[in-house]
Amino acid sequence: MDLAAQLENDLKWREGELAAMKLQIVGVPPGSPARRTLLRAAWALLYAHYEGFCSFAWETYLDALEETGCLRDQCRDEIARLSLSGEFGGFRRDVSDPAIWRFCTHTFDLLMRQPLRFEGKGRPQTQSNLRPHVLRDNAERMALPHHEADRHTTKLDILVERRNGIAHGKKLEVESMAEYQAFENAVLLVLHELAVGVMDALDRKTYLREDGASESDDAPEEQHHAQP
Repeated sequence: MDLAAQLENDLKWREGELAAMKLQIVGVPPGSPARRTLLRAAWALLYAHYEGFCSFAWETYLDALEETGCLRDQCRDEIARLSLSGEFGGFRRDVSDPAIWRFCTHTFDLLMRQPLRFEGKGRPQTQSNLRPHVLRDNAERMALPHHEADRHTTKLDILVERRNGIAHGKKLEVESMAEYQAFENAVLLVLHELAVGVMDALDRKTYLREDGASESDDAPEEQHHAQP
């Protein structure tokens, strides 16, 4: 299954569950205990699919980037830097002068000439509380758009806050289907933008450096050969 189909199918089943939940809600009388309970459940489900699809799309995107076989020095700064997150973590454990010298003069050049790999902190986390600033930070680390997240920051913050309250047993109520629907609309705009952004990045290869060349392509030819 190609990547576009994977993203589309994942988004469809999530939207299907949300639609099924709404059908259950409209089938019970407004203001009844059953309706209030279902609205709370719908809120929790909406957050679950919001976080779940973001994680799925990010993982799918990074897997696809690894499969391109691109070298780090062929990629734009954000992508190369994300791919080096694990290596940077190791570097921070020893910042002695010799270690810094070795990393700057030898290790970094070797790492940049290796294929993309995203491990450890190179795989974005939702922190189980995917607030808009976390989504935005992850999007920027992967050079993906986040206009809808910026536009709906307040709704996303409220979504997370209420979901946490519901998850911890607080008596938080969703007033009506209309109120719930406004938040679902915002979330779906964010998710669709993410799906389109991932596909666009892969189709147009925006993960590559704008000049289309790797740093190694610009280096003098004698530097491509190891010294005895």
